[in-house]
Amino acid sequence: MENIISIKDVTYTYPDSEAPAINNLSLDIHSNEWLSIVGKNGSGKSTLTKLIDGLIECDSGTIEIAGQIIDEDNIWEAREKIGIVFQNPDHQFVGATVEDDVAFGLENQGVPRDEMVKEVDQALKMVDMQAYKTRDPQSLSGGQKQRVAIAGVLATKPQIIIMDESTSMLDPNGRKTVLDLIKRLRKEQSITIISITHDIEETQLSERIVVLNDGKVVKDSDPKTIYDLGPELTNFGLEEPFSSQVAHSLRDAVKLPEGYLNEEELVKSIWKSSSNM
Repeated sequence: MENIISIKDVTYTYPDSEAPAINNLSLDIHSNEWLSIVGKNGSGKSTLTKLIDGLIECDSGTIEIAGQIIDEDNIWEAREKIGIVFQNPDHQFVGATVEDDVAFGLENQGVPRDEMVKEVDQALKMVDMQAYKTRDPQSLSGGQKQRVAIAGVLATKPQIIIMDESTSMLDPNGRKTVLDLIKRLRKEQSITIISITHDIEETQLSERIVVLNDGKVVKDSDPKTIYDLGPELTNFGLEEPFSSQVAHSLRDAVKLPEGYLNEEELVKSIWKSSSNM
């Protein structure tokens, strides 16, 4: 697979800290991949995001984006390939209206007004928010705000979207709406998704999960393999998926297949086992 990001032997230590936040970390992220990066607080997730976006500079090692090693001379060019959706969309809003806010990134890129109007309308259409373009962003629900934040990112046509805990403040319906939206957009466009999250359930949409601990990659595999770790996930500050918890509690009473089962697989297995009794 072609890599959109290659991180090689990167180390970063904050000025007021003795221990590195990122410790000799190497990681390849593939084009059009949905990658989830998980780990407990202090594991290095947010620091890694800042390094990828060039907000901080690594002490050693290299970060390559779309075939180009980023440095102080090309960092702004690299950033144009990346869009970040943060945990709290209110921190991203700068415009008086939804359309003003979505246009902000395009204005920074010097896009002509006629083209900008078209791009804003297209981005709002992609997230089903075109009917709200003259509204004050602060009047929207949490899920609607996050969709507007995503529209602002999409308008700049990034190759990479980083979801930085971007569903953690939403209710279950809002979380599902945003994740379904990202899933649909990824099918329609060639976009690499990097999801930074505490929520192990959210990772089920990804193709690969990377677990960080103390600034290092400690696990890197497909979701099923990671979920098979079961209770061991708590060692990394993560909860076991709910379906795994239920399966473990039932294994003594019901014959179930070994390994991780999602909710649908668990229900089918319980039904099959009950039918054979």
